[in-house]
Amino acid sequence: MTRIIMLCDLIIKGKYVLPMDEKLTVIQNGFVAVADNKILAVGAGDEIKNYQAKEMIDAGNSIIMPGLVNTHTHAAMTYFRGLADDLPLEVWLNQHIWPAEAKYVNAEFVKQAGELACLEMLKAGVTTYNDMYFIGESMAEPALKAGLRALIGITILDFKNPVEGINEAVKLAREYKDNELVKAVLAPHAVYTCSKENLLKIKQAAEENNLRLHMHVSETEKEANDWKKSSGQSPVEYLDELGLLSDKLTAAHSVWLDDHDLKIYQDRGVKIAHCPISNMKLASGAAPLKKMLELGITVGLGTDGAASNNTLDLFSDMRACALLHKVNNFDPTAVSAQAVVKMATIDGAKVLGLEKEIGSLEAGKKADIITINLNKPHLTPVYNPYSHLVYCVDAGDVNDVIVNGQVIMKNRAVKTLDEEKILKQASQFKI
Repeated sequence: MTRIIMLCDLIIKGKYVLPMDEKLTVIQNGFVAVADNKILAVGAGDEIKNYQAKEMIDAGNSIIMPGLVNTHTHAAMTYFRGLADDLPLEVWLNQHIWPAEAKYVNAEFVKQAGELACLEMLKAGVTTYNDMYFIGESMAEPALKAGLRALIGITILDFKNPVEGINEAVKLAREYKDNELVKAVLAPHAVYTCSKENLLKIKQAAEENNLRLHMHVSETEKEANDWKKSSGQSPVEYLDELGLLSDKLTAAHSVWLDDHDLKIYQDRGVKIAHCPISNMKLASGAAPLKKMLELGITVGLGTDGAASNNTLDLFSDMRACALLHKVNNFDPTAVSAQAVVKMATIDGAKVLGLEKEIGSLEAGKKADIITINLNKPHLTPVYNPYSHLVYCVDAGDVNDVIVNGQVIMKNRAVKTLDEEKILKQASQFKI
C-alpha cells in the first residue's frame, strides 16, 4: 500500500506537545506540521513520516505549545519602566504617569517604545497581545514589524478629545479590516475617566462597526467605593445599565467585584483580563479568581504595562497567578497549573474573541507556536509539563517563536527586529 506524503512548509518536533485541547492532552515525542500560515496536523511518533517539510525545527528536549496571549497591556509604557515604583495607583497615575505621558508621548515615542515591548514579548513567548494606548498607527507599526498578532485599542478619555479617539479607532479598524495580524478595538479607559455621554458614544461606535471593547473595570477598592458612593451603583452595575457589558468586552483587572457583579459578568458573558503582578505591585488587591472560574467566567492573563509590572513576561504572571490565589484562599488547590496555562493560551484567546483562530494547536488554526527549551538545571527533571510551565519556566527558556506560520525567533535569535538598535534607542531615552 502506497503511503501518501503530505507536503508542508514547517515541522516542529519535540519531547512534549501541549495542544491545549479540552482534555489537556500531553503528546510525548510529538510534532506540529504547518502549511502556509495554518496548522496542518498535530501528531506523535511515526506519524511524522507522513509529512515532508521545507524546514524542520527539531526542538529536542522541549515543550511545544501555543504562543502565549497577553490579554491586557500598554506596550509603549516600556519607556516608563521603573519610573514611579512603590506607589498606590492614584498617586502613580495622577502624579507621575499622566504628567510623563503629557510631556513625552508622541508618534515616535509610541513606535520606539512599542518596538521594545514587542521585542520583550516575542522573546518571552507572547505571540498575541491586547494593547491600550495612544496614536494607533504608531501602536500598530511595531506589531506588524515584529510579526506579532495585536489588538490595538485607542485609549479614550474625557480630557483627551474623546470623539477624536473614537474616530481614530474606527478609522484604524477599517484600515486593518483585512490584516491578518492587527485589528483595532475601542478602549474607554475607565468609568471615572469617561463620562456617561462618551461611554454611550463608544457603545454606539462599537455596535455600528462590530468592534470589541477593552476597558479597566473595578481595579481598586477606591474606584469601586467612590463610584458606589457617588452613584449608588458599582462600576459593573453602572456599565450594565449603559449596555456596555457583553461577550465583546475585555474587562481588565476586575479586582473589586462582589457576588452580584460576578453574576452580571456571568450573565452577560464578559471576559476578564487578570493582571496579578500589577495588582499586587500597586496593592490593588486579589481578584476573586476562584469564584470567577467556578462560575464559568472566561479569564485570561495580562501583564499590564511595564510601568506597573515591571516586565512583559507572562510566565511571571502565570506563576504569580497560581501562588497569589492559593495563599489568598488558604487553599493550595485553588487554581491549578493546568488552569493557569489555559488562561495564558486558549482562554486568553477566548477573552479576545480569537479562539477560532489561535490559542490551541489544532488543524486549521493559525500557526502561533512556541518551544520551551528544557535543557536547563531549573527545568530538570520533568514530571508534569503543565506544572513546569507555571512554577519553573521563565521568559529566557523560550527558544523558538512562530506566528502566523512564520518563524520570527529561532534559537532565541529574533529575525524580524533589530535587537541591538532597539536596546540602544531605549537606553538613550531619558526623563
